[in-house]
Amino acid sequence: MVSFGRKSSVAEATPESPETLEQVAPTAAAPVAPTSASSALSAFPHVNLIPDQIAAEAKVRKAKLTLGVVAGAALAVVAGLYVMAAGQVGAAQEQLDAATAHSASLATEAAKYADVPKVRADLDAAQTQQVQALSGEVRWSSVLTNLGLTIPSGVALNSFQATVTGTGASGGAATPGSVVSVLGNPGIGTIQYTGEATDDTKLAAFLESFAKVPGVVDPFATQATSASGGAGAPGSITFAANATINAKALSHRYDAKGN
Repeated sequence: MVSFGRKSSVAEATPESPETLEQVAPTAAAPVAPTSASSALSAFPHVNLIPDQIAAEAKVRKAKLTLGVVAGAALAVVAGLYVMAAGQVGAAQEQLDAATAHSASLATEAAKYADVPKVRADLDAAQTQQVQALSGEVRWSSVLTNLGLTIPSGVALNSFQATVTGTGASGGAATPGSVVSVLGNPGIGTIQYTGEATDDTKLAAFLESFAKVPGVVDPFATQATSASGGAGAPGSITFAANATINAKALSHRYDAKGN
């Protein structure tokens, strides 16, 4: 017996006798409704002929392929990161090399000025000695110029001698070893001078004008001698006088910095 499957209906055919075939032959076949190709294919049974072992191996191969792709992608990412890191390390190394070269250049330049601290120390020492030696400088040219502008007529100087014994402090205060004027004012030195005047009035005017010279205080006459002129000539007075020099007469040309 042969069976043909067609959805739910099954037709069975059995061998018949010739008489039966003759009876059946003239019968017209029943009309069959047309069906689509997909319906025709779905009408047949599906049979999986792939063994389970081969299917499992296919799944394993697919998994290995997937893992290989993932591993390749990860390797590519790692390689990219390595290249970036290598580039950054290279740039940092270049900066370090440049800084090292610059430092070496500065060290070479600094070696050229190794004697500068010693020279500066010698200069400071020389300036200190200069201040100690010349801090008491008095511009005598200025003193004499001012004296010549203020000396009255009828008075002449025969000698002029000055001595500085102290340097004076800021504000005119006397330092140890300085002098004191006849009126008790502190000073840094004295002036001794001699001259002639036509009369006492001229001598007094001279002493007053000399007291106006900057740096000179308390001038006074220590000796005055009158002399009469001969043959009708006017008389004269010969005098000797002192004055005190204070700190205002200092030039300050060699003061230390900051003073």
